[in-house]
Amino acid sequence: MSDLKQQILNKYPSWPAFLQDQSPEQLIVNYDFVNNFNDVYSTSDITLKLLTELYKLKKSYAGYEYLERWLNFLNDFLNINKGLQPGVIKQLSYILYAKYSHFRLSDMKLLFNYILDSRYGTFYGSIDTQRIASSFYEYNLERKDAFLKIEAKLAEQEKKDDRNKTFGLPDFSKYPNLAPYFKNEVNLVEDLANSKTV
Repeated sequence: MSDLKQQILNKYPSWPAFLQDQSPEQLIVNYDFVNNFNDVYSTSDITLKLLTELYKLKKSYAGYEYLERWLNFLNDFLNINKGLQPGVIKQLSYILYAKYSHFRLSDMKLLFNYILDSRYGTFYGSIDTQRIASSFYEYNLERKDAFLKIEAKLAEQEKKDDRNKTFGLPDFSKYPNLAPYFKNEVNLVEDLANSKTV
């Protein structure tokens, strides 16, 4: 079991205990610092799929149930005259979970904000499944693109750090047999090791 899974189970040994502190209604507070994809990338990897792996429910999947609760919260929060019917929410949850179980809880908070901001379109008098499904689709495309850019930037920074790393003398306490070879040349070798050109 991974450290992350163990930490979650130590703090929330049951599904009801997890939902008490981490329910969809709590996302706005728990992830109030998440305002863009960089913020999502920096959060822990608590995904819908991970919830399913952690909490084995008898008649459902925890990740699916979480998504269903999220859709119900969105439905209520939007307060639009003609909301989604419970049966539609159930079916839509299955469809979205099958495609987007890799979403983190921080993704769910950011997506919630984006839907409220009408980033992926506006609801006119009713909440429709197509608009929600397309919002998930467009969000996922943006997310992939943003994560690729973040990872490329991190890889470039790592290469740069490796190039700028200086190499010093070996630790003679660990390698006493090497000490005689560097007896009179210690300063010269240190200067060479610290110089950028050889």
